[in-house]
Amino acid sequence: MANMTPRTSLDKKPIEHVEEADFNNTILQRYALISGKSEKELSKLNKSVLRKLDWKFLPMATMMLLMNYLDRINVSNARLAGMQEDCHMTDIEWSAGISLFYVGYIIGQIPGISRNSFMPIEQLLISAGNVIIAKSEPRIILPICMLAWSVVTICMTAMRSPWSFMLCRFLVGLTEGPFLPAVSLMTSSWYTKHESPVRMGIWHAGVIISNVFSGLLAAAILTNMDGIATLHAWQWFILIEGEWRL
Repeated sequence: MANMTPRTSLDKKPIEHVEEADFNNTILQRYALISGKSEKELSKLNKSVLRKLDWKFLPMATMMLLMNYLDRINVSNARLAGMQEDCHMTDIEWSAGISLFYVGYIIGQIPGISRNSFMPIEQLLISAGNVIIAKSEPRIILPICMLAWSVVTICMTAMRSPWSFMLCRFLVGLTEGPFLPAVSLMTSSWYTKHESPVRMGIWHAGVIISNVFSGLLAAAILTNMDGIATLHAWQWFILIEGEWRL
């Protein structure tokens, strides 16, 4: 029997050359608009598309995110103007309403949560949600989300009891929830991995902008509009905020 010795990685014959298929050219040939374009022409076309996205998508997403976060700040300003007393709420009921907003917000964000850390049954639910967001029209789903939370916000002016406050806060969170995952998905889909971090940082600036002028807006409305048309100042505050979103 021949003497067999185990081979090591050093015994293997080195690979001198591997021919790589040019997948990019294969893909480009499928589209008449970019088929046969030179590298310079493709670069110019890419810059043009990127510029259009930046001027149309980023301002819209920033303003929507501003409105999204403005509500969370303004509800505290409305409390200072007498919302809690007019709705006959205790501190516990107020805290419960604030917490229910985040319960609705988490439920509304389920379609955008990553699937990697969930069990199979939960993966099925979240996968279906991801498909809904990915297959839907951004020009439809984002206005629907914004319209829904604007309507619920306007309805808050009719609150007269603790349960109505809790219900409205839950519905506001539920309707606001899908917005952030949808915008994140759009950003990662329309931009490359090198372009999307900067763009996400830009539309996240809406959070900082909302903090800048929310206090000034609250001061102007709450000190000058109390009693107009038999509405309290906090009701005007919420009504103007909801109509502004519309």
